[in-house]
Amino acid sequence: MRLWVTAGGTGSAWHIASIAKKYYADKITLYISDINDAELVASSTLADFFFKVPPVKETGYAEYMYDLLRENQIDVIIPLIPWEQRFFAPDLSAFASLGVKSIAPVSVTDNILNHKKNLYRFCVLHDLPIIRQYEKEELEAERIYFCKPAEGFGAMDACTMSGQEILERCKSGAFDWERMIVQEYCEEDGSVQEVTVEAFWDQKKLRTICRRRLESKSGVCTKASVMKLPEADNVIQKIVELLELPMVFNIQFVHHNDCWKVMDVNLRLAAGTGLSHAAGFQLIRALLAKLLDLPVEEDWFQIDERIKTILRVYQEIVI
Repeated sequence: MRLWVTAGGTGSAWHIASIAKKYYADKITLYISDINDAELVASSTLADFFFKVPPVKETGYAEYMYDLLRENQIDVIIPLIPWEQRFFAPDLSAFASLGVKSIAPVSVTDNILNHKKNLYRFCVLHDLPIIRQYEKEELEAERIYFCKPAEGFGAMDACTMSGQEILERCKSGAFDWERMIVQEYCEEDGSVQEVTVEAFWDQKKLRTICRRRLESKSGVCTKASVMKLPEADNVIQKIVELLELPMVFNIQFVHHNDCWKVMDVNLRLAAGTGLSHAAGFQLIRALLAKLLDLPVEEDWFQIDERIKTILRVYQEIVI
């Protein structure tokens, strides 16, 4: 199988490449791309072929990638950046004509769950718990709100502001109401419980692991513990019954007002997937096996209950 992984500089790409080489080196030819040169991308050391590509938001990115996929006769692509997933949607005619399998979501699911305003409407419609979003006329001057882009990921451009500051910035044009969302602020007491639930969904059975964030840096979990959270599993089960979800995805929840609420849906691999693997939940191994039409073992999802914490540390890579 000729496998292409985008965003080679991410921790997710490194984890995919490591698992591919550890378990399927004789079955996978690994192609990795990134906007940086190979000597600045750790996963390039594990790739069979590496390509420097334009930024995803640059005009012509999709066509550039389609040409590379066609020329290299790629079988499967794993897109890791949310903004590029729509270019590799399985139901997009321009992409489908290439004959390449993609683990990106179909267009309808992408439009509903990758856009935070649409996600909010979807959850409210189906009575799923989600952090409240506010309309402009609902803002209270002295109250603090959490603001972030409607189409973004990680901690990118996220901030807290008072209602008065938001309204003033809207008037001056410094705050684009259509591009941003305004949520209830869930850290009034200075602490908050956040979890990431990673899911493997083979269209028949849902398997999950719940990681509690003990420390995050730039929106990426660096210290975690594993816990059981039936409330979250119930929400995710309902979502996969309502929409067509990709084989792997993750949903973040926050505990607020005695309830676990949806914070974000990521129709891709989590940056902390390696933490889950270390705990015994071998998501990437299962994904690659499925793509290779190999059996997926139930043992790969057995979480070691002796584990207290999983910690992420740096690794030195010489290129």
